[in-house]
Amino acid sequence: MEKIENPHNAAKKDTTYKLSIFENRYGEAFDFLIFSIVSMTDVALCTVTLFSDDKAYVIATNDNSIEKIWPFDKQFDQISIDDNEIETAHEASALDVKFSTAFPITDSNNVIIGSLNIFDTKERILTPENKIYLDKSIQQLNRWVRIKEKEQRLTNQDHLFEFADDLIGIFSLDGKFIKINPAFEKTLGWESEEFMEANFIDFVFEEDKQETLNAMSTLNKGERIQNFTNRYLTKSNTIKWIEWTCSSDLDLNVAYTIGRDVTEYVQKEKLLRKSELKFRKVFENISGILSVLDLDGNFIEVNKAGLIASGFSEEEMSTSSLYDLIDPIRHNRIEFFLSEIKKQGYAAGEMEIIKKDGEQSTWYFMCSLDEDQNGNKQIFSNVIDITERKRIDEELRKAKEDAEEAYLAKSEFVANMSHEIRTPLNGIIGFTELALGTNLDDTQRQYLEIINQSGISLYSIINDILDFSKMEKNHMKLDIDKIDVEEVISEAFNIVSYSANKKGLEMLIDIDQTAPRYIWADGMRLKQIFVNLLSNALKFTEKGEIKLYVKVLDDLGDSRLKMRFGVRDTGIGIHIDKQQEIFNAFSQEDASITKRFGGTGLGLTISNKLLALSDSALELESEQGKGSNFFFDIDFDTEKEEFKMELDGIKSVLIVDDNDNNRMILRRMLEIKGIAVTEVNSGLQAVLTMMEKTKFDVIIMDYHMPVMDGIETIRKIKDLNKNAPFIVLYSSSDDETLQEACEELEVDNRLVKPIRMNLMYKVLSKLKNDSKIEEEAIEIEEKQSDVIKYGVTILVAEDNPVNMFLTKSYLKELIPNCNIIEASNGEEAVEQFKKQSLDLILMDIRMPQLNGIDATLLIRSLEKDIEIPIIALTAGSLPGEKEKCVQAGMNDFLAKPLLKLTLATMLKKWIGKE
Repeated sequence: MEKIENPHNAAKKDTTYKLSIFENRYGEAFDFLIFSIVSMTDVALCTVTLFSDDKAYVIATNDNSIEKIWPFDKQFDQISIDDNEIETAHEASALDVKFSTAFPITDSNNVIIGSLNIFDTKERILTPENKIYLDKSIQQLNRWVRIKEKEQRLTNQDHLFEFADDLIGIFSLDGKFIKINPAFEKTLGWESEEFMEANFIDFVFEEDKQETLNAMSTLNKGERIQNFTNRYLTKSNTIKWIEWTCSSDLDLNVAYTIGRDVTEYVQKEKLLRKSELKFRKVFENISGILSVLDLDGNFIEVNKAGLIASGFSEEEMSTSSLYDLIDPIRHNRIEFFLSEIKKQGYAAGEMEIIKKDGEQSTWYFMCSLDEDQNGNKQIFSNVIDITERKRIDEELRKAKEDAEEAYLAKSEFVANMSHEIRTPLNGIIGFTELALGTNLDDTQRQYLEIINQSGISLYSIINDILDFSKMEKNHMKLDIDKIDVEEVISEAFNIVSYSANKKGLEMLIDIDQTAPRYIWADGMRLKQIFVNLLSNALKFTEKGEIKLYVKVLDDLGDSRLKMRFGVRDTGIGIHIDKQQEIFNAFSQEDASITKRFGGTGLGLTISNKLLALSDSALELESEQGKGSNFFFDIDFDTEKEEFKMELDGIKSVLIVDDNDNNRMILRRMLEIKGIAVTEVNSGLQAVLTMMEKTKFDVIIMDYHMPVMDGIETIRKIKDLNKNAPFIVLYSSSDDETLQEACEELEVDNRLVKPIRMNLMYKVLSKLKNDSKIEEEAIEIEEKQSDVIKYGVTILVAEDNPVNMFLTKSYLKELIPNCNIIEASNGEEAVEQFKKQSLDLILMDIRMPQLNGIDATLLIRSLEKDIEIPIIALTAGSLPGEKEKCVQAGMNDFLAKPLLKLTLATMLKKWIGKE
């Protein structure tokens, strides 16, 4: 257990400690003081005592034989500080005391802690001189007590010295260091001994020494110094700014100081002052209009540029406000502006300012809430005079309106010209197409073919120029929808099939078995790219093959795939130095290309610009003399759907084709369905294979083969075996001669190259049921059979007689039982709709009196329950024309010049089901 000290003993120890302190510090001084008192007052005994625990301890006396501890006289409890003399009696040694008196000793809190006592052996009265001397003596004693207390407090505060970040020290009033804390060393870098051996003025920066000495003079007068800042040299020869607070103790001849390193603050203050000076310079000299306002909108200050811009003098502006510069009808805007800046701290906008000369100007202001040096809120405003800019903007707006009007006029002109050009083209291409389907001699057929191809070439050139014009003006947009990949590819092949047949080229479609059936894309533009690439390949390929392929490159997740589409040919190829140039508008490999092969040189450029809308681009691999491979990669959202055809009854198939790539593609299509495939590359090999009694469920036979073509091969096989397997014949065309031969040999199932997977599956799925393939599954270019077997009523609205006659001719061939109603303008079309029960309307867009769009709107407004399909006949050249057609309620589009095959496809789509 910890020992607890007796309070009496603690007090005794404390008193003994004080006694020791006084004796050590003031022993000689006490002796001298007591000796002088005894001498001056002629008393027998003089003592100095300290009180503690009801005892009086003698710490100084002129008679060392007396007791050092006396009982405490209770009378001292009642004396006041004002009493400077108490008559009392003490027993003291052997003295016979006849007279005694005591003077209280007090601490800094005026608490009596002891007394100065005098005794005499005779009765007496102190003279005035005695009393004066004794008063001075007691004052000196009290002074010594207070000094000792201060020293003790300083000793007790050593921990503050040690751990304070501020510079704390005690100096003699002549500049000597008495005591300093470690912060001096840390801040100034000098060792403690270096400070103690020198005068503080030695460390002061030369330029600040005199001011520092003046401050010391103030301290020597007993006055306090606050926030005095001077510079000190560090040991590393840098300068530190120190801010001091000092007070002096003249009794001890010392100064107590606390210093704080304000170097960083001073540097920032200098930078701030420098910044303020710079700002002031900028404020006054900048060409922009700057001003400072109070929160009521009164101007505090305006720079020179603002005065010049407004026309007012500095004196006039200093007594003005925003209300004086703005028309009264707009004062509510000022109130809103001031309210906004108070709430948000920022505001910007335009104001109409009235200058001194009455002229109006438009100023754009940017204002922020700020404070001055005294913390008062104010508005800092940066203003730009935008009067001239507003005038220019208005001129530009007017010029833009004029340009847009001119562009619309130009677009209208282009659309009209396109319409006017396509109208005769429609007749040329359409009627030559019809004529080529009749009995002609060789010369007649040759002439008509030249006319037909010339018309198609001109149509292609016009389309290229119009598309390029749209792209140059950034008016081309994609119409994303769900499309069947194979169907779009097939439609592209249909467009170029005539040229391919004439050259006798193999046309192949190679779709990766992992590719989806459906993608989300702009089907029309994708088909346009395919047609451009196929046309380009056809142009530069005289023999061999052209293959359009589809690959899946990467699965991006969430039914999104990165896919590659490409067209590879066996044509003339492109020299490596020219491969980049061909993508430039109107450029081909060299000038002779245009002369030899024709074309505008826009096809690849247009394709590239269309691909750019999907963040893609055409790429090329080519070797001169060996062919080219144009391809592009695009990310698509997809929907995978299998061709759900039942082919369980077909186990083995014989493929007869001289083209290796064709056989490979067919084999892959069949193997996906688990069908065993045998391949031969000629008719002779097919006959030999059948002679071996090999059993096949189906024979797929190419028509165009050397030595022995497909028809001859089928004839030989049937001669060998009347019960030959089902035979599917595929060819690049389906002319009358081929049809007659197929009827003779009872080959009912035919496909047109390039073979589409889903059509082949449809044919195969129905073979084992002895059913005929539906006409819609066999799309044969220029096929002369009926499209629709039942009677329908179709309204044709067309103002051009040639186009009307051509459209009627097509309809009569495709639908022999068709009832055709004619209308030469939109008004007649609406009247016929009111009178007739119609199945379909073919509506020309550009007609006199009432155009096709307005006529459609009227028809849709008159309809009640059943919506009749309305197909637009349009050149599609005017920006937004197709969008307007959709908004009016049209269901689909047919582009001019009208082709029989595209018309047949459209009829099947909308009225093909019985």
